[in-house]
Amino acid sequence: MRSPAVIAVMLLSILCAQSARVYFGDQPASTAGSLMSIAADGTDQRTVTTLASGSDLRGMAYHRASGRIYFLDNGTAKKIYSILPDGTGQQEIAPLGSTFNADLEIDDASGKLYWADTFNGTIIRANFNGTSVETAVAVGTNEFTAPYFFFLDPAGGHIYWGVTSTGSQSSNFRRATFAGVIDPDFLITSPTRTRDIGIDPATGTAYWCDRQTGAIYKRLLSGGANQTVIGNLNAPHGIALDIEAEKIYWADTGARGGGPFNTSARRVARCNFDGTEYENLSTPTPTSEPWDLTLDMASPNYAEWRTRFFSPTTPAAAQTDDADGDGAVNLLEYALGTHPRKAASVPRIAAEGTRMRYTRRRASNLTYRVEVSTDLATWHYNNDGSGLIWVVQTSATPLNADLESVVVRGGSATTSATQLFFRVRVTSP
Repeated sequence: MRSPAVIAVMLLSILCAQSARVYFGDQPASTAGSLMSIAADGTDQRTVTTLASGSDLRGMAYHRASGRIYFLDNGTAKKIYSILPDGTGQQEIAPLGSTFNADLEIDDASGKLYWADTFNGTIIRANFNGTSVETAVAVGTNEFTAPYFFFLDPAGGHIYWGVTSTGSQSSNFRRATFAGVIDPDFLITSPTRTRDIGIDPATGTAYWCDRQTGAIYKRLLSGGANQTVIGNLNAPHGIALDIEAEKIYWADTGARGGGPFNTSARRVARCNFDGTEYENLSTPTPTSEPWDLTLDMASPNYAEWRTRFFSPTTPAAAQTDDADGDGAVNLLEYALGTHPRKAASVPRIAAEGTRMRYTRRRASNLTYRVEVSTDLATWHYNNDGSGLIWVVQTSATPLNADLESVVVRGGSATTSATQLFFRVRVTSP
């Protein structure tokens, strides 16, 4: 039999519902801190929990698999806790050293929790339940080596950290392997006092906060000059990246009295990777001091995904709109994992020999149905009432936590076909 020619086309039908969340700590001076949350576009601000008097709310990390927020209280309690987003189910995870402890991160792949023991110059790790505590990296105790904020890059094999530093002299970021071996050749120098750092693995770019200059910078990990993403902030500290939406989120404590207060001071804010579309997200009190933040960017429906790419006032944000004019409506961009506001990011399905490949959401309320035809007039699919096998899925390879690449071929009902057309029908409730 001659292998059928394969051509792929797309279809969709339509939905509606809620929002991805940003979790952040608000720790005013001499007051109990609160763990807060907002939708990714700044709407629906809530208090998750308020800590006891004497708190010092520092690092935090969201663990998608358990749906829990881990946070570090460096105040009187000196403990790491976890809690559910609705404020219930708080658990004590691990006690902390009696001195100064800072940032906290999660390595989901290895099931490990990491935190910075700044006073002792180490980054510590343990199981999610607080057992098997050990030193991951010993980096030194002075202000130009002691770890403060840090970032885990399991795929790249490195832990990155910034140092505490003081004053307005230049500061730096270093890195080590997960085995604790410090890279002697890696250095990112920041103009003044480094704070949090995040890595975009797709482009090999580091983004970081510089407290004293009130700016967010970026630089290729391979080297080159620092570039200013956005400036005129007050005291940006925590940072988090939404890679798919190409957004930077940050927490600005607003605690630098001589700094500017006309942008993100005392707020959580975001902008695009290129510094455009700056938005203040959180609504602060006069004494708010957000220090760190973490993202839950799971988007099981269009409404949640929309908050990541569009502000509440952005035009052409409906499912049937085509925000970037690339010929694909926003719902199709959501379904196939492309950027709805970048015309170069176009949803595609591809013919690969006698097979067809497409990208789909790993967890959503969408329904994907692959259909086949030999003449573009009559279309068939599995469970269409014929009792025949029209399509066989041959693989589904995860691309990240949200997307997977799927390959299908014609089933036994297409054996005699000399040409075969595929299409994907996406349906939203």
